[in-house]
Amino acid sequence: MTNPKKEYADRGPIAEGEIEAMLKKTGGIERMYFRFRVRALIGLLKKFGKRRREFSTLRMKDLEVREKESVQGQHLFVTFTIAKKHKKGLFQYLKELKKTGNPELLNRPHPELVADWKTWQETGEGHKFKEVKTTKTVDVRDKYCKLILEYVEFVKANYPGSVFLFPSGRNVFGKSYVVFNDAHLSGSQLLRLIKQLNPQVWLHLFRELKGKEISEKLGRTLASVSAVQDFLDLERPETAMHYVKRFAPSEAEAEY
Repeated sequence: MTNPKKEYADRGPIAEGEIEAMLKKTGGIERMYFRFRVRALIGLLKKFGKRRREFSTLRMKDLEVREKESVQGQHLFVTFTIAKKHKKGLFQYLKELKKTGNPELLNRPHPELVADWKTWQETGEGHKFKEVKTTKTVDVRDKYCKLILEYVEFVKANYPGSVFLFPSGRNVFGKSYVVFNDAHLSGSQLLRLIKQLNPQVWLHLFRELKGKEISEKLGRTLASVSAVQDFLDLERPETAMHYVKRFAPSEAEAEY
């Protein structure tokens, strides 16, 4: 979450006890659809730790239960769409300057051109997004996976026309909920679902938890960095290393 309140701005990843408390609290949600929906969201967050946009844009067809090769038993396969930001190069920036027809913009000192190019990269014209598909899987017997599948089956049975896993909708006279088949909840709306259960929790904490789990399991090693980068779909290994250094302590060699 951007700019969290000061009293918990420096808090660590979400703890198992907090997750269990949130799930318990969902028992007080009267409407079954809303209860199943937020429980499924928690399950997805816990197992995969993706960015909120990657959850909000999930389509029903992105989730499939099937046998996993070389592993006994069925698994849930979830295909996420990752929007990767690619900044345009200096050559592309110079091409844009040529289009202005103003030679003075091109004839500036090199350091000045480079500085302006880096500023331009942060604008809408200076970068583009490329969508990449990545598939994650989990055993259907997993307790969090069961929450996901419970919701998926409910949506299929009650909103068969829904394109998205988390479709947008509206209450009608407080008695029914109408789903918009071709629209999905925003990342901000998913955040609000979680914060209703615990105001001091936001989606990125689950992402940190996945980084923590992998780092603690593999230790402060290159394998750990690679695993964190792969699972969280990070562009740079330096970002993965940040997780590993934070959660996997360096071990001093024992002397006997």
